[in-house]
Amino acid sequence: MLKTPELLYAVVGAGDFAVSKAKNLTDRKMTARTYKDMVKRGRTLSTKIKRSAPTKQAIAQTKAARSQAKAAATSATKVMRANAKAARSATNKSA
Repeated sequence: MLKTPELLYAVVGAGDFAVSKAKNLTDRKMTARTYKDMVKRGRTLSTKIKRSAPTKQAIAQTKAARSQAKAAATSATKVMRANAKAARSATNKSA
């Protein structure tokens, strides 16, 4: 499994590599071809990542966590309102 710093260094290195390649391209046709190749490569890689099982699993886990957090917030709000109502009721009865 990749470590986060290594992944970051790989991305930075790839960006630097792309910039150095672009600087060395003086022919417009070669530059356009290289650009199109990079776009195609990026699109292919992005599609692979989107369709991968770990990505789908992470998306599902994120949705489940979001749903649980939302439910917890709703429950907490209901409890807070019930407590506030009970406190007002107790105050009114004792007064």
